[in-house]
Amino acid sequence: MQQLTNLKEIETAVNQYGEIVVSKNSKNNVVVMSMEEYKKKMLNEEIEKEILESEEDYNNGRVRKAEDVFKEWNLKYGI
Repeated sequence: MQQLTNLKEIETAVNQYGEIVVSKNSKNNVVVMSMEEYKKKMLNEEIEKEILESEEDYNNGRVRKAEDVFKEWNLKYGI
């Protein structure tokens, strides 16, 4: 990849490629991305975390019948 020398070049590259890895001495030090891409990444990581926790709950028997949950909600919230 080409060497970027100023903020405008970085902004143009991020707009074109979506994500840029800045490295020094063959080590990745910084990732530059648009806020939109960052928000998507954070949302995807949160969803993945919730799915993994749900799978763990299921595998460890921490589950309830939906009917029981809805009855509880109805009593508590009138739903």
